[in-house]
Amino acid sequence: MKIKIISLMIVVLICMGTPAVVFAEQNKTVTITDLIGRTVDIPETVHHVAALSGPGPEKVFLLGGIDKLALVPPFYKGNSWATKIIPGIKNIPSDSIDDPSIEGLLNQSIDVVLFCDYPKPIEKMTDAGIPVVVTLATTPETEPQSIDEFKDNFKKDISIYGDVLGPDAKAKAKKFNTYFDEKVNPILNITSSIPENEKPKVYYVRGPDALTTHGKNTNTAWLVSMAGGHLVSDQLQDMMPKVSIEQVISWNPDIIVMGRVNSTSLIMDDPKWKDIKAVKEGKVYTNPDGVMSWDYSSEGVLLLEYLAKMFYPDKFSNIDMIKEIKEFYSTFYNYSLTDDEADRILNHLSPA
Repeated sequence: MKIKIISLMIVVLICMGTPAVVFAEQNKTVTITDLIGRTVDIPETVHHVAALSGPGPEKVFLLGGIDKLALVPPFYKGNSWATKIIPGIKNIPSDSIDDPSIEGLLNQSIDVVLFCDYPKPIEKMTDAGIPVVVTLATTPETEPQSIDEFKDNFKKDISIYGDVLGPDAKAKAKKFNTYFDEKVNPILNITSSIPENEKPKVYYVRGPDALTTHGKNTNTAWLVSMAGGHLVSDQLQDMMPKVSIEQVISWNPDIIVMGRVNSTSLIMDDPKWKDIKAVKEGKVYTNPDGVMSWDYSSEGVLLLEYLAKMFYPDKFSNIDMIKEIKEFYSTFYNYSLTDDEADRILNHLSPA
């Protein structure tokens, strides 16, 4: 009797113009574990994703999932390299990364939201029946607690995107993680043996102002450490702490990196900074900027190479940043940069 009923349902569905195989596919789910250990049931076949963590759209694009990208954070439309390199990003609707609209998610037929570890919005979306996969940790407690954990999380994050987006993306995630190890491990083999008292003290300007930095367990803290430096703000609890000029003077960093600011003038032209060692010695550097901020995205691998070469030019004379940028963009973004374009990315300049 049960078999007859199921057969009758299939006949009815076909008569209604709904193929039974499609109906079945839409109801199949798989369970994945997100970056902070939550288990989430998502459709086996995902058609529309909302990538609403900051680096989310870049990672979806990196894994070849641009056709599934249905919602992005608003700031992507103002990123000149993203709009140049990611096809149609300007035309994709946007939503808040802090409190996405349930109506907007439902209107876009979102299958999965790729999101930060913000409890209240997660609860709201989950209550509305929308699966939420956390791909970005934002507190010192949920962020990596060691270099090994940072490395694992960096690769795990990419793998989660692959799990959500499907088999082709999963294969590309595996390729990226192999690339990650090939680039990262040789650097760590050198920097891990450098004595602490020989490592440069580094102040990182997160921006937009000179006194907002990055704190404990952030990507920046780990990347600076892996590159053989010491981030002076790495014991501050906030992800983006605000510090005083007096605090920076007391740290007296050897090197200042301008983070998400495209000029050194913010510091070099301000007399309050003139007695700091990095300023006196001219060691204030702009930070490269591409499809997404290097301290926040898959391009963090490139930032590690850039910092290692900055801190120890003799030890890493083999790293050619123009070559590395072009290789990354060609391999993972399927975009062939000219030398001039790669140089502009390296110097935090917009496309010509």
